[in-house]
Amino acid sequence: SKARRCIMEGRIHELGPLMNQNQTLLEDIGVSSPELQVLIETACIAGASGAKLSGAGLGGNMIAVVDPDAAGLVEIALREAGAVRTLRTEVST
Repeated sequence: SKARRCIMEGRIHELGPLMNQNQTLLEDIGVSSPELQVLIETACIAGASGAKLSGAGLGGNMIAVVDPDAAGLVEIALREAGAVRTLRTEVST
């Protein structure tokens, strides 16, 4: 997939827009929720290059691609928007 190639080739900056496109498709088929939408939009406004729900949908998990320099701001914004927990994972190639 395009996303996998982006990760494997270290082109993480290209992953965000792909995640946003996928999230739009997930919304169209009705597996997102208003609560997740708020968190996804909040992450993007706070500096994530992309975000989408994670898992089978209708749950409470989302994932975002965030530059390390913006991670703290995105975490704060997510908590203020109602996120219960945030977790950082570094992707290295």
